[in-house]
Amino acid sequence: MKKRVLSIFLAGLMVVGLVGCSGGSSDSSDGGKEEKKVTLRYVSWMTGGEDKAIIEKFMEENPDINVEIEALDGTNYDKLLKTRLTSGDAPDVFLIQPNQYEKFAKEGFLMDVSDQPAMETLKESPALDKLYDIDGKKYAYPVCTQGGPLPVYYNVKYFEKLGITPPETMDEFWTVCDKIKADGVEPLVFGDKDAWTFEMFFRDRHFIGEQLSKDPEWGLALYSGDVKSSEMFKPEFEMAQMMVDNGYIGKSSLTMTYPQSVTYFVDGKAAMLPQGTWVPGLDEIKNADPETFELGCFTLPGDEVNGKIYTTGSSDRSIVISSETKYPEEAKIFFDWFTKEENLGEYLSSQSLTTFLPIEYAVDPVLEDYIKDLASDKYEIIMSQKAAMPAGFNSMMEKGFQSILAGSPASDELGKLDTEFEKFKSSIVVTE
Repeated sequence: MKKRVLSIFLAGLMVVGLVGCSGGSSDSSDGGKEEKKVTLRYVSWMTGGEDKAIIEKFMEENPDINVEIEALDGTNYDKLLKTRLTSGDAPDVFLIQPNQYEKFAKEGFLMDVSDQPAMETLKESPALDKLYDIDGKKYAYPVCTQGGPLPVYYNVKYFEKLGITPPETMDEFWTVCDKIKADGVEPLVFGDKDAWTFEMFFRDRHFIGEQLSKDPEWGLALYSGDVKSSEMFKPEFEMAQMMVDNGYIGKSSLTMTYPQSVTYFVDGKAAMLPQGTWVPGLDEIKNADPETFELGCFTLPGDEVNGKIYTTGSSDRSIVISSETKYPEEAKIFFDWFTKEENLGEYLSSQSLTTFLPIEYAVDPVLEDYIKDLASDKYEIIMSQKAAMPAGFNSMMEKGFQSILAGSPASDELGKLDTEFEKFKSSIVVTE
């Protein structure tokens, strides 16, 4: 199904060997001269080879440009990539994560791409256009964007067996968890050995809604000291403890990686998997036994404030060009091809990703109601922040939630937040 998304809102290391190859000419076997290919180095954290197909297609259409793919560990992507950039070993084109954009741009690592053709499409999504604007210039383009509460995936056949329907409120959600627990199955699973999985359930896009309704610039409120971290995130930390205490999350979640949690879910050991929009495209899901498993999803319920559900959105992946590339023209050709509507749409469709850009792409049928829900007027999705949190913020939150899952009281973890926040506060990028 093709769907036009118009909105202001909404691992295995795979390395293809690096072969240095520059432009120029060489002697051919018949004594003539032949032009060498230019080789661009492309880096991302897609360690499952997710980007291979689209890049192979580019090379088929652009035979004079070779692209070598390297995937870095996503958990340490910021540190690993920063080391490459500062050591003079920057890839020509690469993907960046949300907390890297302003930092890398202001440190001079990114090429100005304001005049590239795709920027005209970006203007059609004002919230995204604003998000990428730095002093009137653009240094990246959104590959995929997301926002709002997480989709919660469930086994339709199991829900039908228990007579359960997807919940529409948080009270109904907890009731569903109780019924599943009583049946001897873990209600929820998180691969929290990869700490981001549990933290993402509580991320500011959802439970911080009341704070967002008062001040959309929640990051600036933290930075300026108007509110302490321990105050702002108290509801989330206490909710995490409640979920652990009530047995809604088993201890197995603490020792599983994200891929293991998907298998655990498909095997019927847990009834629900809160995760990103890419889940329907995973091989484990697509290859599940249809006799016992059918994927469904619902939108994690949210509390309304003044008739709206306030939440945040972000650009999960952005594509950039290194300011130090030796092949700027070829890098721009690759950048323009990747960001062209039909190619980006194909990339999104192949990985079950979403975007807030007004482009055509296929939405997995499982996600249709979720997408429609978030596109409705009841959601107020905040995209940009004047105070951009660095990687330390995510680490702080992930560690706190992981500790609660391991048995630490929420009060103890809240007590650590303010001290931890001060350690990276100076790294927060603030824009006027």
